[in-house]
Amino acid sequence: MPNFKYKAIRIKQTNSSDWLVLFAASAIEIDMWAGIPQKKEIGGQETTGFQREENPKRIKEIGEFYRNEKNIIQNPLLCALRKHSIANQIVVHFEIYADENKSNDIVQHGILSIITESLENLTLLELLKRVKEDLEFRVPILLNKKVPEKLIRELKQRAELQPDEQDYLETSSDNEDQIIDTSDEEENSEVTFTDESHIFDFWEEVTGRISVIEEISSTFTQSEFLGYSKDAMISFLRPVVVVDGQHRLRAAIRSAKQLAREESYKEDIEKAIIEDGIAPEEAEKNAEIKAARKLPISLLMNTDPAEHVFQFVVVNQKATPIKPALLGTIVSTSLSNEELERVSQRLEKAGIELEESRAVTYLARHQYSPFYGLVERGLASDRKDYLKWNVLSSLVKIFRDLSGGMIFGDKNDYANIWKRSYFEQSQIVAQWESKGYQSPFDYWHQLDGPWRDVFVSFWTVVRDKLADKENEQAWHYWGAPKQSNIFNKTSLTILASDFFQRLCERRIGIDSTQYIPLLVNEWLDGVNSGYFNRDWKLEGIKKDIPGIRKQWAKQWLEYRKNPQRLPSANLYRVPIF
Repeated sequence: MPNFKYKAIRIKQTNSSDWLVLFAASAIEIDMWAGIPQKKEIGGQETTGFQREENPKRIKEIGEFYRNEKNIIQNPLLCALRKHSIANQIVVHFEIYADENKSNDIVQHGILSIITESLENLTLLELLKRVKEDLEFRVPILLNKKVPEKLIRELKQRAELQPDEQDYLETSSDNEDQIIDTSDEEENSEVTFTDESHIFDFWEEVTGRISVIEEISSTFTQSEFLGYSKDAMISFLRPVVVVDGQHRLRAAIRSAKQLAREESYKEDIEKAIIEDGIAPEEAEKNAEIKAARKLPISLLMNTDPAEHVFQFVVVNQKATPIKPALLGTIVSTSLSNEELERVSQRLEKAGIELEESRAVTYLARHQYSPFYGLVERGLASDRKDYLKWNVLSSLVKIFRDLSGGMIFGDKNDYANIWKRSYFEQSQIVAQWESKGYQSPFDYWHQLDGPWRDVFVSFWTVVRDKLADKENEQAWHYWGAPKQSNIFNKTSLTILASDFFQRLCERRIGIDSTQYIPLLVNEWLDGVNSGYFNRDWKLEGIKKDIPGIRKQWAKQWLEYRKNPQRLPSANLYRVPIF
């Protein structure tokens, strides 16, 4: 195994903090022992990485900056240790110099050694098995889980197997497959709706591919299978994780490879091959290492994935903010519940709305939610017509916090009024004390509290009564916020706020989730299901400006209270000042 050694200094910022090791290394060498676990969508599921996907334009720009040898970037790469599935395995070690004054435990000089494998020599199947093992090490309950046969069948279909291979796979124990299929789907249904199902989803995708590859061939040699590549899996297995600085590193690697192809390095490569008998690939790699920039590194000697995500979020939110959608996706889907718990308070104190992010992510990712697959996550695979993350977040606040239910043009917050006057008479929170909560609202407000089922039930009924979830060309399509009259911030906010206004008018609470369809049907009594399914002549009109919001609220309220005739479509483009 290659063993890299570097002169280094390690420091402690406080007596209780982890060691930070400061050193420098060739960008090419860094790429041999450091991985960048990116947040990607592969095959409809997200990986558990937390880095943004690479921006080629940014890499090119930094690479051009690197072309001038006088240019330097002072920011170090922020790295951390990866937790290995073999708990006693030590592959990164700091050894203090023999003559160092060891009594000084705040700043110490020594040698950092990093032992790594040549993972590129492993097959994709072997790499997938390593990733699976690591996920099971992080979340031990996975050891007792099975991949649903439904997923296996879907993967086989996507793989477009040859007829003879498909016949072979399908004829093995048909009756047994039917039994496994039923039990597995039932067993995993409980996983589908847990808050940490993203870890389970990724594990299922990895494990499913392992199963299919093993059935296809014992000598599978392809470097990619159904979107999962060797490079992507290797990034999860390197002994060191790049927490921040991936674009600086990628640009330095690109720059080094370009330099190594220039005339000044060709002679060295030829000499190494002819005179020293070095293999061409190794000679080229050595030239790249020599040509590469030596990048400063700050290595956190901590293997906890929760700490890695914490450092990433703090750096990127406090120094160079990232979009709320990606921040929420990363925070909510990169860690298991137990890992997230270890840093939750620190994230909250750092100003990161952790609970909000988890609530929004849950509703955007789970199939039983009417917003499933329709909300941006900050990934490269996002469509441009997804609902904005902050729009769903604002809707969640109305129901979860019982705050923000203001109808445009009206100063009353009807969600808050309902909370103050009628919430505690709701039977849906009657068991708050027996469940160990401090108040009815504490029970309601929990991440998986009653609010969430109320939210899902409410919007599901509204969608089914007032929208069309199939026809993308319909004016009331449940999706495509720029085109839809209903699936946009203005209309959705009006509907949520008006519902709470109706509860206040009737002076009632909510007794159960099953009661929501009755309440919604009573609230929408007489309303034409095609209210939003008309051309409102909105070309050139921004939906989310004060005057338009007030006009839409006025037209909805007047019509809903006296649904005799639909308002003129021309009114919706005329702002009220």
